[in-house]
Amino acid sequence: MATMTRYQRVGLGLVIGLLALTALGGIVRVTGSGLACPDWPACYGSLIPSGDFGEFAAYQVWLEWTHRLVAAIMGLIILGYAIAVWRKLRSRTRVWLPALASIPLLALQVVLGGLTVTEQLEALIVTLHLATAMLILVAVAVSWLGTFDWRVVTTEDEAPLGTDAPSQARTFARFVLLTAILVYAVVVVGSYVTHVGAGPDSGAHVGPGGAACGNQWPLCYGGLWPDGEYAQWNMGHRFLVLGGGLAIFGAAMGVVMLRPRSRPLTLLLHGAATLYVAQIFIGAAMIWINFDNWARALHLSMGSIVWLLAAAAALVAAYRAGWLGVERGASAAMQPMSAAASGTAAESEGGE
Repeated sequence: MATMTRYQRVGLGLVIGLLALTALGGIVRVTGSGLACPDWPACYGSLIPSGDFGEFAAYQVWLEWTHRLVAAIMGLIILGYAIAVWRKLRSRTRVWLPALASIPLLALQVVLGGLTVTEQLEALIVTLHLATAMLILVAVAVSWLGTFDWRVVTTEDEAPLGTDAPSQARTFARFVLLTAILVYAVVVVGSYVTHVGAGPDSGAHVGPGGAACGNQWPLCYGGLWPDGEYAQWNMGHRFLVLGGGLAIFGAAMGVVMLRPRSRPLTLLLHGAATLYVAQIFIGAAMIWINFDNWARALHLSMGSIVWLLAAAAALVAAYRAGWLGVERGASAAMQPMSAAASGTAAESEGGE
């Protein structure tokens, strides 16, 4: 890949930082540290916690406090990035629009973060908190990917089996978009199932929804649809995982048939499919070893990465189909932050 512009480096850094923040949030959750700071936005009534932490260990308090600090810093950086691209790259709608869209999502996330504490880790609020975090992650990733120029499939491009290349690109883009939506549903529903019924006194333990099938996988008490609300939520999530898996593997196999070939799209979908397999085995292991903390944290973090890859693949497929107003033909050089202000290009970007 050609040398990235300043915008591209900042965008990539934000994506990596948000993935790290998601992993940190997962660690807070599985270690039972979500209520280690019982008040919000302060922690034990002060900016920096001190004194007797009661039932919580010091490491739990500092984990939650660090999570809040990192989230605040990342929020400010995203806000600054959004303002910068809106001011300097006004002509690049696909860059500044998703960046600005992340601002109301950030505001919602702050509110949900406070409610997570004040409502004592209520399952629906915890799930909405994760769902919003996943949307912020993708909004920033969409802005970053928008700084690259992606080739649009034209009628001059040849497609296999005698089909029309632009029509094939549009059909595949719809399928990958559906796949991304299914993966998002898998992540969000999985979070709810794991936490539902846990309550504020559950500590690091999984709620009855996550443990409804005991240590059995893939069946639940020897059947596919057991009795009981929690067990049915659990099996519903497993069926959703199956549907998402079929979609993502269908996309991963279909991408090799596309003409012209798309290396970024191939890497994204094959990477997502590979991690999805790993995610299934981690989920099974998490049940077999009675929901060990490391497996739960890894499961949540891996799910975030799979969702990011699937969403990015959907965006690249949409660019190929010409849905997002990308100019057809060869890509032009992308101006870095300094060049955008002066009107001269000093750095070039990599196309597809």
